[in-house]
Amino acid sequence: MQKALVLSVGGSSEPLIYSIKTYKPNFIYFLHSKDTREHVDITLKEFDYDSSQYLLKELKNPQSLEESFSKSREIISSLKKDYDVHVDFTGGTKPMVAGLVLAAIGEECKYSYVGSNKGREGRDKDGVGVVVNGFEEIISQKDPYDLYAVVEFNRGMDFFNKYQFTAAKSNFSAASEKLEDENLKELANLYVNLVELYDVWDKFNNLIADKKTLNRYLENQILKKINDSENIRNTLEDEAPGFLSQIEANIEFLKLKISRKGSINLKNVKYYLPDLLNNASRRIEEGKYDDAVARLYRATELIAQTGLAKEGFIELGRLKSWKIFYIDLNAVEQCDNEEVIDYVKSLNEYIYRESNTGIGIPLRKSFILLDKFNCDYATDYLNDSDFSKKLSNRNNSILAHGLNPISKEDAENLFESVLKYSIGVFPEIEKYMEMAKFPKFKE
Repeated sequence: MQKALVLSVGGSSEPLIYSIKTYKPNFIYFLHSKDTREHVDITLKEFDYDSSQYLLKELKNPQSLEESFSKSREIISSLKKDYDVHVDFTGGTKPMVAGLVLAAIGEECKYSYVGSNKGREGRDKDGVGVVVNGFEEIISQKDPYDLYAVVEFNRGMDFFNKYQFTAAKSNFSAASEKLEDENLKELANLYVNLVELYDVWDKFNNLIADKKTLNRYLENQILKKINDSENIRNTLEDEAPGFLSQIEANIEFLKLKISRKGSINLKNVKYYLPDLLNNASRRIEEGKYDDAVARLYRATELIAQTGLAKEGFIELGRLKSWKIFYIDLNAVEQCDNEEVIDYVKSLNEYIYRESNTGIGIPLRKSFILLDKFNCDYATDYLNDSDFSKKLSNRNNSILAHGLNPISKEDAENLFESVLKYSIGVFPEIEKYMEMAKFPKFKE
């Protein structure tokens, strides 16, 4: 690709001439004021560039940072598609130089200025003035945004906050590859691990790398790295107040939800409910209302399944092995509630029979069975025609049996109703929803 050189013009033509001779650009763009226009003309007389190989942009107020930035942006935007852009910010007022540098940040430009090859000896005014002719030296600079991967870090954190984990991982990985500073590279690598874990969690998995449970990985791999590194801990505390305390709360929640080796026990079942509601809440936050309602319908089923697990009616073997819920027929036969026994026997035409020991039953019939145990929330659910209408919106949605989209209002209303019934089966659920919320970087 051809090279373009952007020059800020000050009160001397020598550094401009030196820079052009050094870089031999195919195209030159001069940023100048009315008073420094003459130095552009002096510079061009030294070369044989024709009028198609250079352009000029004049600042009406060279003391204006805003105008300098705006016009520098216009210059860089016009060049970057067709040229490798090199910015020389030697000349001009301080606002002019600052505006040019700011406009070039993050645009993959190269930077330099003409300095002295003899330090103070090569400058007039006792070493603090301009470079004396014959003592010029091109001093290259690195884009600070590039050097510190500012764009990648900012985008990665923004994507993480929006639950776009694949994009967040891509940006943090790009930061890690670009960085030279070991502390920042350490931070970027930690963020990659962090994103991977929350991506796995968001997809309802309990295990991550090498079949570690999420809580063990979060505690022993991620939190330990944070606590062992003063650099990482200080950065996180600055960039995301409350981030570490939320990770700690997440670990405590996951210890309750996930049994050893990621298996499921009956006592763990209820902790899937706050996790599922949080997942639905994240989908609402993203504007994915159909996805949210699909999760809320599943949460309604889980309310009933949680209640049946509390009553001891869920077949444990099938739950642990296959992670599915079946009514334990042996438990039914051994209970002393004749109404329950008779109701289960009446379900033959509705059940999903897997074996002689367990049956699966639909949503509403699960609540009818719970009602036989005098569960108030089950009775309320069965008498709640408004809630039934809300669930029917899901049945007619594009992700269920119809072609209708779900509105934000529908999703939020259903969320509140499901939360109400969740509290019935799990009175402390809101506490655990807070514990299970994903941390966020400072926005």
